[in-house]
Amino acid sequence: MIRRLGRETLALGFVGGVTGDMIRARLDSEGVPHDFDDVPEMTRLNVMLYETSIGQRTRIYLPGAHVEPAQIDDLWRRLAAVPAGSVVVLGGSVPPGLPRDVYRGLVLRLREQGVRTVVDTSGKALEAVLEAGPTLIKPNVEETAEILGRALAADEDIFRAAEELRRRGAENVVVSQGADGAIGVGPAGAWKAVPPRVVARSTVGSGDSMVAGMSIALAEGKGLDEALRLGTAAGAATAMTQGTQLCRPDDVNRLLPRVVVERLNGRGSR
Repeated sequence: MIRRLGRETLALGFVGGVTGDMIRARLDSEGVPHDFDDVPEMTRLNVMLYETSIGQRTRIYLPGAHVEPAQIDDLWRRLAAVPAGSVVVLGGSVPPGLPRDVYRGLVLRLREQGVRTVVDTSGKALEAVLEAGPTLIKPNVEETAEILGRALAADEDIFRAAEELRRRGAENVVVSQGADGAIGVGPAGAWKAVPPRVVARSTVGSGDSMVAGMSIALAEGKGLDEALRLGTAAGAATAMTQGTQLCRPDDVNRLLPRVVVERLNGRGSR
């Protein structure tokens, strides 16, 4: 997504088997440079079932490939070359074989070299990374409710939840709400972003597209409000495409001025 939106990026991580080869081939076709470590097991497949007649979505997530702790050292040697001021996105569930706080250690080391971090994970991995002070986290409503142990219904509930996650250490917190938009809270204030109405054909990849848009904005020195605007446009544009397809850049540019971003007051109201 970052490459499609005209910026440079580098993909790092762990891949294996025929699905790992597919990932490399897909990135090559998109013009995305990559430097992966190979693992013996096949990179997992996730299955999304969408029943159009009733509007129900079912997710089937398979276990990830096993990664040895020593391989994190290999990853770190690559990350150590990232120049200060850059943005590193850490995303996905923690692979079997690695400690739940693996993202925490990476964020701490990246902060020491002046690199900003965007973390997109959930559960115990997200809880563990908070105290390391990531630049931005982007849980959805369900993931936020899971961490805090309470239901989140209204915008005010989500606003208070985002503030609580900030108090635990994250610099900026964006809680995505699907078609209802997102609420972002940071040092400069809080905002609610609402996407324009689109015909949603598939939401697969919308959250990742939102992360890509926000990461671009952060890398270019923009504030959280503008990060929300670009991220929301990218997420909505991807929802307009079929299956696992990503968005078309022209759709992002067309939707961008139609995203409504409003500042929230201290109680989470507009």
